[in-house]
Amino acid sequence: MTGQLVLAARSARTALLHTLGNTEIYPGQDNVLITIGKSDGITLRDLAEKLAVRPPTVTKTINRLVAQGLVEKRSSETDLRQSRAFLTNEGAALVEKVQKAQKSLERRALAGFTDRERKSFRRYLIRVQNNLAEEHTEVTSDDGG
Repeated sequence: MTGQLVLAARSARTALLHTLGNTEIYPGQDNVLITIGKSDGITLRDLAEKLAVRPPTVTKTINRLVAQGLVEKRSSETDLRQSRAFLTNEGAALVEKVQKAQKSLERRALAGFTDRERKSFRRYLIRVQNNLAEEHTEVTSDDGG
């Protein structure tokens, strides 16, 4: 099974970007947009935590999305040290498109699986994700991040 997880993830990412076509979003921006869509006005710190990435990574991605007209960044009214991310109308429309593309990709990827296999596979993926998140948490807590 060596490398299969990485190859499957890469194939899924490539297929998703191909399905999205000319949207001109970079890998990873889709997850940022979807997360903001679920919590419009989320702080950049909370966004980094939800995505399990470092704050500078979120800041760079948000700045790109602002430049693309998909996100608006505003200072928090209660804490001026915090910034919050909001979807623009264009960003909200793109979130819908991304979600539809993800559902289509999922149907394609799981074609031929029984309902039981799909449910088991989903549970396994959640376990993999949790295992990797735990490892990430341990690494970042050791380096002060």
